[in-house]
Amino acid sequence: MHKIITSTLTLGAALFLLAGCSSSSSSSKTASSSSTTAKKSSSAQTSSSTSSQSSQAETSSASSSQVAATSSTPWNSAKAQQLRSFMNSWGPSMHQSYAELSPGDYQWFGGVNNTIGSYEGDGSTFEWSTTGTGNYDYNVVAMYNYNKSPQGDGNASTNIGEYHITYAFAYHNGQPVALVSQSTNGGMVWTPTKNATVQSNWARIAGSATN
Repeated sequence: MHKIITSTLTLGAALFLLAGCSSSSSSSKTASSSSTTAKKSSSAQTSSSTSSQSSQAETSSASSSQVAATSSTPWNSAKAQQLRSFMNSWGPSMHQSYAELSPGDYQWFGGVNNTIGSYEGDGSTFEWSTTGTGNYDYNVVAMYNYNKSPQGDGNASTNIGEYHITYAFAYHNGQPVALVSQSTNGGMVWTPTKNATVQSNWARIAGSATN
């Protein structure tokens, strides 16, 4: 009887130890699996972060390129609006009103369309420019005209009359120059304006950092 009890106890102890080993092995596998999953998650997060940083860098680079391209152009719509505002306020202070001209509607009293004229008759070349750059001596970006009258009255007109005050705002060798023409025959002859207010404001607007 004693032997049977001893054998039973021995068998129970063995089964207990076997169950303990199995539980330990299962726990070890679970811990190992959790560690592997955590590593994969960390790797995925690192990859996602790297991809996001790369995308942001590319976007920043593209934006910088666009800003550089805009900054390299001396003339743009923002500066055109500044000049327009100045002429609309300065003209009335001189008891004059100026019409903004463009290549499409520019015509002087001689009837020749889109012929800007010459600089004091020296043969310098003139041409319209939308950027302030070009292959001409004077790259004209804007023009404003006021038609005078022998009776003293005048009006803003895109058709340049025989008696007129016409301003051309140009870049000459990269520098802003305000020109004026009041010629009554022989075509449009331009000279630098002697009006300090016009010249100084044109230089301020043309040289501004507005993009």
